[in-house]
Amino acid sequence: MVLVASLLGLLTQAGPVGYYKGDDTPPMAIDSSPNARNGVYTNGATTNPSKPAALTGTSMSFDGVDDLVSETTFPWPTGGPVTVAFWNFVPTGSVQNSSAFTVGNMDNANRFHVHGPWGDSVLYWDYGDINANGRISANYASRVNAWTHVALVSEGVGGAFKAIYFDGTVAASATNSNGPVVALTGLQIGSWTGPALRHKGLIDDFRIYGRVLTPAQIQLLAQGGTEPTTAPVVNMVVTTGTADLSWAAVPNAVSYTIERSVAGGAFTQIASVTGTSYTDSGLTPGVIYSYRVTPVSVSAGPVSNTVSDTIPFPPPRTNDHGEGLFDDKCACGSSAPGTSIPWALLPIALLAFLRRR
Repeated sequence: MVLVASLLGLLTQAGPVGYYKGDDTPPMAIDSSPNARNGVYTNGATTNPSKPAALTGTSMSFDGVDDLVSETTFPWPTGGPVTVAFWNFVPTGSVQNSSAFTVGNMDNANRFHVHGPWGDSVLYWDYGDINANGRISANYASRVNAWTHVALVSEGVGGAFKAIYFDGTVAASATNSNGPVVALTGLQIGSWTGPALRHKGLIDDFRIYGRVLTPAQIQLLAQGGTEPTTAPVVNMVVTTGTADLSWAAVPNAVSYTIERSVAGGAFTQIASVTGTSYTDSGLTPGVIYSYRVTPVSVSAGPVSNTVSDTIPFPPPRTNDHGEGLFDDKCACGSSAPGTSIPWALLPIALLAFLRRR
Protein backbone atom coordinates (compact mmCIF):
# COMPACT_ATOMS: atom_id res chain seq x y z
CA MET A 1 0.00 0.00 0.00
CA VAL A 2 2.90 2.38 0.73
CA LEU A 3 4.33 1.76 -2.75
CA VAL A 4 0.93 2.39 -4.36
CA ALA A 5 0.57 5.65 -2.44
CA SER A 6 4.05 6.70 -3.52
CA LEU A 7 3.27 6.01 -7.19
CA LEU A 8 0.01 7.92 -6.95
CA GLY A 9 1.92 10.83 -5.42
CA LEU A 10 4.30 10.87 -8.38
CA LEU A 11 1.39 10.81 -10.85
CA THR A 12 -0.23 13.83 -9.19
CA GLN A 13 3.03 15.74 -9.74
CA ALA A 14 3.68 14.71 -13.36
CA GLY A 15 4.80 17.48 -15.68
CA PRO A 16 3.23 18.58 -18.97
CA VAL A 17 3.22 16.18 -21.92
CA GLY A 18 3.35 19.17 -24.25
CA TYR A 19 4.60 22.66 -23.38
CA TYR A 20 4.91 25.41 -26.00
CA LYS A 21 6.13 28.66 -24.44
CA GLY A 22 5.98 30.72 -27.62
CA ASP A 23 9.48 32.10 -26.94
CA ASP A 24 10.68 30.95 -30.35
CA THR A 25 12.43 31.99 -33.50
CA PRO A 26 10.04 30.67 -36.19
CA PRO A 27 9.65 28.35 -37.95
CA MET A 28 10.54 26.07 -35.01
CA ALA A 29 8.03 25.87 -32.13
CA ILE A 30 9.97 24.39 -29.22
CA ASP A 31 8.30 21.86 -26.94
CA SER A 32 9.74 22.46 -23.46
CA SER A 33 8.23 19.27 -22.01
CA PRO A 34 10.48 16.22 -21.53
CA ASN A 35 8.94 14.76 -24.73
CA ALA A 36 10.53 17.46 -26.95
CA ARG A 37 7.91 17.20 -29.71
CA ASN A 38 8.82 20.38 -31.53
CA GLY A 39 6.22 21.92 -33.82
CA VAL A 40 6.33 24.27 -36.78
CA TYR A 41 4.97 27.79 -37.29
CA THR A 42 2.88 27.33 -40.45
CA ASN A 43 1.37 29.63 -43.09
CA GLY A 44 2.95 32.76 -41.66
CA ALA A 45 2.23 32.17 -37.99
CA THR A 46 4.86 34.03 -35.99
CA THR A 47 5.65 35.47 -32.58
CA ASN A 48 4.72 38.78 -30.99
CA PRO A 49 6.41 40.76 -28.19
CA SER A 50 3.06 41.30 -26.41
CA LYS A 51 2.95 39.16 -23.25
CA PRO A 52 0.92 38.70 -20.09
CA ALA A 53 2.37 40.79 -17.26
CA ALA A 54 3.30 37.59 -15.39
CA LEU A 55 5.54 36.28 -18.19
CA THR A 56 8.55 37.27 -20.28
CA GLY A 57 9.60 36.57 -23.86
CA THR A 58 7.19 36.44 -26.80
CA SER A 59 3.81 34.90 -27.62
CA MET A 60 2.40 32.97 -30.62
CA SER A 61 0.53 35.20 -33.07
CA PHE A 62 -2.25 34.07 -35.45
CA ASP A 63 -3.98 36.09 -38.19
CA GLY A 64 -7.30 34.22 -38.12
CA VAL A 65 -7.02 33.24 -41.79
CA ASP A 66 -4.63 30.31 -42.20
CA ASP A 67 -1.96 30.55 -39.45
CA LEU A 68 -1.27 27.74 -37.00
CA VAL A 69 1.45 25.94 -35.04
CA SER A 70 1.46 22.27 -35.99
CA GLU A 71 3.02 19.16 -34.44
CA THR A 72 1.79 16.20 -36.47
CA THR A 73 3.06 13.36 -34.24
CA PHE A 74 1.65 14.51 -30.87
CA PRO A 75 -0.04 11.42 -29.34
CA TRP A 76 -3.05 11.34 -27.03
CA PRO A 77 -4.40 8.10 -25.54
CA THR A 78 -8.11 7.39 -25.23
CA GLY A 79 -10.05 9.77 -22.99
CA GLY A 80 -8.23 9.90 -19.70
CA PRO A 81 -7.87 12.92 -17.42
CA VAL A 82 -6.55 16.13 -18.93
CA THR A 83 -5.70 19.77 -18.30
CA VAL A 84 -5.01 22.29 -21.04
CA ALA A 85 -3.75 25.69 -19.88
CA PHE A 86 -2.71 28.76 -21.86
CA TRP A 87 -2.81 32.55 -21.96
CA ASN A 88 -5.21 33.96 -24.53
CA PHE A 89 -5.55 37.42 -26.08
CA VAL A 90 -8.37 38.10 -28.53
CA PRO A 91 -8.39 41.73 -29.72
CA THR A 92 -11.55 43.77 -30.04
CA GLY A 93 -13.17 42.99 -33.39
CA SER A 94 -11.39 39.62 -33.66
CA VAL A 95 -14.03 37.36 -32.14
CA GLN A 96 -14.94 34.83 -34.83
CA ASN A 97 -15.90 31.17 -35.24
CA SER A 98 -12.58 29.53 -34.41
CA SER A 99 -10.63 27.02 -32.33
CA ALA A 100 -7.72 27.99 -30.11
CA PHE A 101 -6.29 24.46 -30.36
CA THR A 102 -7.13 20.93 -31.52
CA VAL A 103 -5.67 17.53 -30.64
CA GLY A 104 -6.31 14.84 -33.26
CA ASN A 105 -8.50 15.19 -36.33
CA MET A 106 -11.77 13.86 -34.90
CA ASP A 107 -15.12 15.59 -34.77
CA ASN A 108 -17.92 14.46 -32.48
CA ALA A 109 -17.87 12.04 -30.60
CA ASN A 110 -14.09 12.25 -30.13
CA ARG A 111 -13.41 15.95 -29.91
CA PHE A 112 -10.44 17.43 -28.07
CA HIS A 113 -10.39 21.19 -28.66
CA VAL A 114 -11.77 24.55 -27.54
CA HIS A 115 -13.69 27.28 -29.33
CA GLY A 116 -11.84 30.08 -27.62
CA PRO A 117 -14.22 31.85 -28.06
CA TRP A 118 -16.81 31.12 -30.76
CA GLY A 119 -18.40 33.97 -32.71
CA ASP A 120 -21.04 34.38 -29.99
CA SER A 121 -18.30 35.28 -27.44
CA VAL A 122 -18.80 31.98 -25.59
CA LEU A 123 -15.87 29.65 -24.91
CA TYR A 124 -16.84 26.00 -25.59
CA TRP A 125 -14.55 23.31 -24.11
CA ASP A 126 -15.10 20.01 -25.93
CA TYR A 127 -13.61 16.71 -24.74
CA GLY A 128 -15.36 13.62 -26.07
CA ASP A 129 -19.00 13.52 -27.15
CA ILE A 130 -20.46 17.02 -26.84
CA ASN A 131 -23.95 15.50 -26.63
CA ALA A 132 -23.04 13.21 -23.73
CA ASN A 133 -21.16 15.18 -21.03
CA GLY A 134 -18.31 16.14 -23.35
CA ARG A 135 -18.97 19.89 -23.51
CA ILE A 136 -18.96 22.76 -21.04
CA SER A 137 -19.07 26.49 -21.81
CA ALA A 138 -18.54 29.92 -20.24
CA ASN A 139 -19.16 33.46 -21.45
CA TYR A 140 -15.98 35.12 -22.69
CA ALA A 141 -17.31 38.55 -23.67
CA SER A 142 -15.74 40.42 -20.74
CA ARG A 143 -12.36 38.85 -21.52
CA VAL A 144 -11.98 40.28 -25.01
CA ASN A 145 -9.00 42.61 -25.57
CA ALA A 146 -7.27 41.46 -22.38
CA TRP A 147 -4.79 38.73 -21.56
CA THR A 148 -6.72 35.91 -19.85
CA HIS A 149 -5.35 32.70 -18.41
CA VAL A 150 -7.55 29.83 -19.56
CA ALA A 151 -7.45 26.38 -17.94
CA LEU A 152 -9.62 23.52 -19.20
CA VAL A 153 -9.91 20.31 -17.16
CA SER A 154 -11.78 17.03 -17.47
CA GLU A 155 -11.58 13.72 -15.61
CA GLY A 156 -12.34 12.01 -18.91
CA VAL A 157 -14.56 9.05 -19.77
CA GLY A 158 -16.94 8.28 -16.90
CA GLY A 159 -15.45 11.00 -14.71
CA ALA A 160 -17.20 13.22 -12.20
CA PHE A 161 -15.70 16.63 -12.98
CA LYS A 162 -14.97 19.02 -15.82
CA ALA A 163 -14.39 22.76 -15.61
CA ILE A 164 -13.26 26.01 -17.21
CA TYR A 165 -11.06 28.41 -15.25
CA PHE A 166 -10.43 32.06 -16.14
CA ASP A 167 -7.46 33.67 -14.39
CA GLY A 168 -7.34 30.91 -11.79
CA THR A 169 -11.05 31.07 -10.88
CA VAL A 170 -13.73 28.55 -11.88
CA ALA A 171 -15.97 30.05 -14.57
CA ALA A 172 -18.03 26.87 -15.17
CA SER A 173 -18.01 23.31 -13.86
CA ALA A 174 -20.04 20.08 -13.93
CA THR A 175 -20.11 16.79 -12.04
CA ASN A 176 -19.77 14.57 -15.11
CA SER A 177 -17.30 14.25 -17.95
CA ASN A 178 -16.50 12.39 -21.14
CA GLY A 179 -13.53 11.98 -23.45
CA PRO A 180 -12.35 10.54 -26.75
CA VAL A 181 -12.76 6.76 -26.98
CA VAL A 182 -10.00 6.39 -29.59
CA ALA A 183 -6.36 7.41 -29.55
CA LEU A 184 -5.66 10.76 -31.20
CA THR A 185 -2.61 12.02 -33.10
CA GLY A 186 -1.49 15.54 -33.92
CA LEU A 187 -1.65 18.97 -32.26
CA GLN A 188 -2.64 22.28 -33.83
CA ILE A 189 -2.40 25.51 -31.84
CA GLY A 190 -4.50 28.31 -33.27
CA SER A 191 -6.68 26.11 -35.46
CA TRP A 192 -9.33 23.41 -35.90
CA THR A 193 -8.21 20.59 -38.18
CA GLY A 194 -10.25 22.05 -41.05
CA PRO A 195 -9.23 25.30 -42.79
CA ALA A 196 -12.13 27.49 -41.68
CA LEU A 197 -11.76 27.77 -37.89
CA ARG A 198 -8.58 29.77 -37.36
CA HIS A 199 -7.86 31.65 -34.16
CA LYS A 200 -7.31 35.42 -34.45
CA GLY A 201 -5.12 36.76 -31.67
CA LEU A 202 -2.26 35.70 -29.39
CA ILE A 203 -1.64 32.51 -27.40
CA ASP A 204 1.13 32.07 -24.86
CA ASP A 205 2.57 29.42 -22.53
CA PHE A 206 0.44 26.58 -23.95
CA ARG A 207 0.51 23.39 -21.84
CA ILE A 208 -1.19 19.98 -21.88
CA TYR A 209 -1.10 17.71 -18.80
CA GLY A 210 -2.25 14.10 -18.58
CA ARG A 211 -3.94 14.80 -15.24
CA VAL A 212 -6.43 17.19 -13.69
CA LEU A 213 -4.51 20.02 -12.03
CA THR A 214 -5.73 21.12 -8.63
CA PRO A 215 -7.28 24.59 -8.20
CA ALA A 216 -4.13 25.67 -6.35
CA GLN A 217 -1.92 24.53 -9.23
CA ILE A 218 -4.10 26.34 -11.76
CA GLN A 219 -3.86 29.50 -9.68
CA LEU A 220 -0.07 29.17 -9.72
CA LEU A 221 -0.10 29.05 -13.52
CA ALA A 222 -2.39 32.06 -13.64
CA GLN A 223 0.13 33.93 -11.49
CA GLY A 224 3.01 33.06 -13.80
CA GLY A 225 4.26 30.09 -11.78
CA THR A 226 6.03 27.21 -13.42
CA GLU A 227 7.94 24.02 -12.65
CA PRO A 228 11.13 24.11 -10.55
CA THR A 229 14.25 23.54 -12.65
CA THR A 230 16.87 23.24 -9.88
CA ALA A 231 17.50 20.14 -7.78
CA PRO A 232 17.82 20.67 -4.01
CA VAL A 233 21.09 19.85 -2.28
CA VAL A 234 20.17 17.92 0.86
CA ASN A 235 22.21 17.67 4.06
CA MET A 236 21.62 14.99 6.70
CA VAL A 237 22.51 14.70 10.40
CA VAL A 238 21.63 11.53 12.34
CA THR A 239 21.24 11.04 16.07
CA THR A 240 19.77 8.20 18.08
CA GLY A 241 16.39 7.44 16.48
CA THR A 242 16.25 10.48 14.19
CA ALA A 243 17.46 11.87 10.87
CA ASP A 244 17.44 15.64 10.34
CA LEU A 245 17.30 16.80 6.71
CA SER A 246 17.82 20.35 5.43
CA TRP A 247 18.23 22.11 2.07
CA ALA A 248 18.16 25.59 0.54
CA ALA A 249 14.96 26.91 -1.01
CA VAL A 250 14.53 26.10 -4.73
CA PRO A 251 13.17 28.82 -7.08
CA ASN A 252 9.51 28.25 -8.11
CA ALA A 253 8.98 25.44 -5.56
CA VAL A 254 5.96 25.74 -3.27
CA SER A 255 6.44 22.40 -1.50
CA TYR A 256 8.87 19.50 -1.25
CA THR A 257 8.22 15.77 -1.16
CA ILE A 258 10.50 13.58 0.96
CA GLU A 259 11.19 9.98 -0.02
CA ARG A 260 12.90 7.40 2.17
CA SER A 261 14.66 4.08 1.58
CA VAL A 262 15.25 1.68 4.47
CA ALA A 263 18.18 -0.74 4.35
CA GLY A 264 18.60 -0.38 0.59
CA GLY A 265 14.93 -0.94 -0.24
CA ALA A 266 12.75 1.02 -2.65
CA PHE A 267 12.15 4.72 -2.10
CA THR A 268 8.67 5.63 -0.85
CA GLN A 269 7.18 9.03 -0.16
CA ILE A 270 6.87 9.75 3.57
CA ALA A 271 6.03 13.47 3.73
CA SER A 272 5.32 16.72 1.91
CA VAL A 273 6.46 19.98 3.49
CA THR A 274 6.46 23.65 2.57
CA GLY A 275 9.63 24.46 4.52
CA THR A 276 13.24 23.52 3.86
CA SER A 277 13.82 20.97 6.60
CA TYR A 278 12.36 17.72 7.88
CA THR A 279 12.98 15.45 10.88
CA ASP A 280 12.26 11.74 10.56
CA SER A 281 11.95 10.11 13.97
CA GLY A 282 11.39 6.68 15.50
CA LEU A 283 14.19 5.15 13.43
CA THR A 284 15.90 1.85 14.19
CA PRO A 285 19.53 1.97 15.41
CA GLY A 286 22.02 0.12 13.25
CA VAL A 287 19.92 0.46 10.08
CA ILE A 288 20.93 2.53 7.03
CA TYR A 289 18.34 5.14 6.00
CA SER A 290 18.49 7.03 2.69
CA TYR A 291 16.54 10.14 1.65
CA ARG A 292 15.91 12.31 -1.38
CA VAL A 293 13.83 15.47 -1.84
CA THR A 294 11.83 16.68 -4.85
CA PRO A 295 10.68 20.32 -5.29
CA VAL A 296 7.07 20.74 -6.46
CA SER A 297 4.94 23.58 -7.81
CA VAL A 298 2.58 22.88 -10.70
CA SER A 299 4.52 19.66 -11.12
CA ALA A 300 7.65 18.05 -9.77
CA GLY A 301 11.13 19.41 -10.48
CA PRO A 302 14.43 17.51 -10.55
CA VAL A 303 15.13 15.20 -7.62
CA SER A 304 17.89 16.00 -5.12
CA ASN A 305 21.05 14.13 -4.28
CA THR A 306 20.57 11.00 -2.17
CA VAL A 307 21.85 11.15 1.41
CA SER A 308 22.42 8.03 3.51
CA ASP A 309 23.65 7.18 7.00
CA THR A 310 23.37 4.53 9.70
CA ILE A 311 21.27 5.44 12.74
CA PRO A 312 23.59 5.23 15.80
CA PHE A 313 22.88 3.17 18.88
CA PRO A 314 22.37 5.06 22.17
CA PRO A 315 25.54 5.44 24.27
CA PRO A 316 26.06 2.59 26.80
CA ARG A 317 24.91 3.22 30.38
CA THR A 318 27.56 3.26 33.07
CA ASN A 319 27.18 2.06 36.68
CA ASP A 320 23.68 0.73 36.11
CA HIS A 321 21.36 -0.52 38.86
CA GLY A 322 23.03 -3.02 41.17
CA GLU A 323 26.62 -2.31 40.14
CA GLY A 324 27.59 -0.52 43.32
CA LEU A 325 26.56 -0.13 46.93
CA PHE A 326 25.89 3.56 46.52
CA ASP A 327 24.78 3.80 42.90
CA ASP A 328 24.72 7.53 42.14
CA LYS A 329 24.32 6.95 38.37
CA CYS A 330 21.38 4.57 38.38
CA ALA A 331 19.50 4.63 35.06
CA CYS A 332 16.51 2.51 36.06
CA GLY A 333 14.59 5.34 37.70
CA SER A 334 13.64 3.27 40.77
CA SER A 335 15.24 5.69 43.20
CA ALA A 336 16.86 9.09 43.29
CA PRO A 337 20.55 9.29 42.43
CA GLY A 338 22.80 8.61 45.40
CA THR A 339 20.22 6.57 47.35
CA SER A 340 19.93 3.34 45.40
CA ILE A 341 21.15 0.40 47.56
CA PRO A 342 20.12 -3.18 46.69
CA TRP A 343 18.24 -4.65 49.70
CA ALA A 344 20.26 -7.87 49.61
CA LEU A 345 23.45 -5.91 50.27
CA LEU A 346 22.08 -3.83 53.14
CA PRO A 347 23.65 -6.02 55.94
CA ILE A 348 27.06 -5.78 54.32
CA ALA A 349 26.75 -2.03 54.01
CA LEU A 350 25.71 -1.74 57.66
CA LEU A 351 28.67 -3.88 58.82
CA ALA A 352 31.07 -1.68 56.83
CA PHE A 353 29.58 1.37 58.45
CA LEU A 354 30.00 -0.03 61.99
CA ARG A 355 33.61 -1.04 61.38
CA ARG A 356 34.47 2.51 60.34
CA ARG A 357 33.15 3.68 63.70
